[in-house]
Amino acid sequence: MSGARQTGVFDRLVSAAVPLVPQPIVRRLGAPYVAGTTLDDALRIVAALRAEGLEATLDILGEHVADRAAARLAADAYVETLDALERRGLASHISVKLSGLGYGLGLDVAAEGVERIVGRAEELGTFVRLDMEDSSTTDDTLALYRRLRAAGHTSVGVVLQAGLWRTAADVVALAPLAPSVRLCKGIYVEPPTVALQDREAIRRSFAALLRRLLRAGSHVALATHDEALVVDALDVLAEAGAGPERFEFQTLLGVRADLARLLARDHRVRVYVPFGVDSFAYAQRRLRENPQIAGYVARDVIRDTARAVRSLADRPRGGEAQ
Repeated sequence: MSGARQTGVFDRLVSAAVPLVPQPIVRRLGAPYVAGTTLDDALRIVAALRAEGLEATLDILGEHVADRAAARLAADAYVETLDALERRGLASHISVKLSGLGYGLGLDVAAEGVERIVGRAEELGTFVRLDMEDSSTTDDTLALYRRLRAAGHTSVGVVLQAGLWRTAADVVALAPLAPSVRLCKGIYVEPPTVALQDREAIRRSFAALLRRLLRAGSHVALATHDEALVVDALDVLAEAGAGPERFEFQTLLGVRADLARLLARDHRVRVYVPFGVDSFAYAQRRLRENPQIAGYVARDVIRDTARAVRSLADRPRGGEAQ
C-alpha cells in the first residue's frame, strides 16, 4: 500500500473516532485551530500573525441562529469586529456564513446582515468573503453574491469548491463579474451525484478551475494545505504569468503553519482565524468533516508526546551530576 493511501486511511480512522472523544480532549486538541472565544483573543492572534508577515481573515463562529434578533446581533458582532480591526491598525478581511446570519429564516434575513457588513467593510476599505457551506446553499449564496455585485459592491468575494461537479459551470456563469474567489477542495460530505469522490480527481479539478478563473480575470485565493496542489498551483500561476495582485494562498489557523511561513517568503498568505463561543462545535466539526486536518492533529499530538517522552528520558536522574 502506498504512503499516500496509508495516510488517507489513518486520517479517516482518526476523523471517525472524533465523536467518541470526550469534550475536554476535543477542546484541547482543537485549541490551536481556534483563536479563542472573544474578539480580544482574535485580535491578539491577528497581531501575532502580522508580526510574522501573514495576513488574516476572521470568522465569528456560530451557525443557524434562531430568530431575527439573533441574526441582527450576529451582524452587529461582525461590524464590531471590523471597527476593532480598524482601531488597532490590523487591516484584515472577514468571512461570513449565511447560516450564522439567519439563512435558516430565509435568504432575505441573511442578506440584510450581509449587506450591512459589506457596507461597513467598504467604508473602512476592507473586504468580505461569503463562505460556502454544503451544496444545498450554493445556489442562494451565489445569488446573493450576484445581488451584491449588481448593487455596486466590489469589496466582496465568494468561495467555490473544486469537489463539486457543478463548479466548472459556476465559473463560466460568474466569469463576466471577474469574481474574487477562494478556491478550496470542499470539506462537506456530499453524495456522488453532487461531488467527486476520488481525491486525485478533486486535485485535477482544483488545477483546472484555477486556470479557468485566471482566464476570467479573477483574483484567486488558493485555500489548501495539500503540497501537491500548492506545487501544481505555482506551475499554473507561472504559466499564466499571474502577478502578485492576482492571487494569494490561504491556510487555516493551526494547520501547516510551517507551509504558511514558507509560502509567505514569496507570496501573500492569509490565515483563516475563527473565534467565538461555539469554538467546541467548530473544532469537532473540523476534525470530523476533514479527515486530513484530523490526521494533522493526531500526528501533532503523537510528535508532541514523543518529544515529551524524549525530554523526560534525557533529564538527569537523582544522584547524577547536575
